[in-house]
Amino acid sequence: MGAPAQTSARDARDQLHTLDSLDYVGPLRISELAEREGLTQPGMTALINRLEADGLAVRSPDPTDGRAALVSLTESGRARVHAYRAGRARFIGSRLADLADDHQRALLSALPALAALTDELPVTQAGTTVTVESSISP
Repeated sequence: MGAPAQTSARDARDQLHTLDSLDYVGPLRISELAEREGLTQPGMTALINRLEADGLAVRSPDPTDGRAALVSLTESGRARVHAYRAGRARFIGSRLADLADDHQRALLSALPALAALTDELPVTQAGTTVTVESSISP
């Protein structure tokens, strides 16, 4: 009985990661998504089929290769990933608020190093700014 729940949780995670990638990067081929997400191409095809069935993603012809398709988010898919991010931010924010002041200062002082790490990632999100606010001075 434990296996189906675990598979379901993994599938949900893979779906969110895929939606997140599509939101950050834009339309991608299934082979590119599979590589990005560490899935096999048949596994990604099955996942995209489920996302399409749920109205979260759509395939369209690749203008550079008529044999291939690009996967992109629908408005529902974009809303789902944005709602997930907002919920995650609220959860993390509430956890941060519970930290002692010295731990909050330590995290705040680590932000430049964390920003440097994320600047080196090959993923960009056009038009989006992430703001970290704190009432604690470093």
